[in-house]
Amino acid sequence: MRPCSPLTQPLAPSRRKCLSGSAVSLVCSQECGESARAPRVLGGRPAAIEAWPWQVSLQYRKEHICGGSILDTSWILTAAHCFKNNPVVQSWRVKAGSRLLSGTATLAVEKVFLAEAAPASPKDNDIALVKLRSPLHLSGETRKPVCLPYFDEELHPGAPLWVTGWGYTREHGKLSETLQEAKVKLIDTRSCNLAAYHGDVTEKMLCAGLPQGGVDTCQGDSGGPLLYLHDRWQVVGIVSWGQGCGTPSTPGVYTSVQAYLNWIYTVPELQRGPRSCPPFRQRCAHESQGGRATFLRNRSGRKCFQEDGYSGTKNHF
Repeated sequence: MRPCSPLTQPLAPSRRKCLSGSAVSLVCSQECGESARAPRVLGGRPAAIEAWPWQVSLQYRKEHICGGSILDTSWILTAAHCFKNNPVVQSWRVKAGSRLLSGTATLAVEKVFLAEAAPASPKDNDIALVKLRSPLHLSGETRKPVCLPYFDEELHPGAPLWVTGWGYTREHGKLSETLQEAKVKLIDTRSCNLAAYHGDVTEKMLCAGLPQGGVDTCQGDSGGPLLYLHDRWQVVGIVSWGQGCGTPSTPGVYTSVQAYLNWIYTVPELQRGPRSCPPFRQRCAHESQGGRATFLRNRSGRKCFQEDGYSGTKNHF
């Protein structure tokens, strides 16, 4: 991991408490969620990597499988189901800094951390952290980290969101060579379940799309970000599952990143090294301070195991 960037003064007296009650230690930074964008996913349009510089392609044996988001120089956020049928960690590579799928993916993967599977709700916990073998060089406008959301970020139905990826631009189509972007809206869980999913959408998921369809994520977009702009860009969701691609009344379903913040901060690998240089950034508790907050959650006592480079809280794919 690269050295910490210059930080402003700590915000100890006015720290924002996370909803779980766990203590966090905060300092301000101003490095995540910056984009050159001013405020073909299905129904989308071509996008510049400068607009979404955290977007990466996760490739298995030189084939694009999923998207992902840069969280820091060593960590990529993506979906757990991407690894279910692709078990050899050494065969994974990450491509960053380009809007095109073609070309060599040069970033080797050291480990993949998966959230514990939930047998009672098999679509839950579709989240993974990928640790790169060597730190990613964050450079210029094409490779930047995205921000994580507040623990208590509130998104309301109808909130404007963006999805990006190289997935199919039509159902039963093929991957897009060029990165695509599309604007969607948050749909409340109750309406999403009533319309299409019969209770399969849980509190750990988000629904997003358009009622009339036509704009959606599709095969190949999995693991990529669902993004919300609030001062800076936050990854609030991870492309997970859905029924069809862009069909009316069947919006895309996303893993809620907010629901897994505690998991993200308790992956043991993230807690090794100096506590003065935590690995992830969030927005500062005081808007008046500007910038972002960096924090590392205290140890929770949860343990992970490793097997063939994969790790999970109790099990793995």
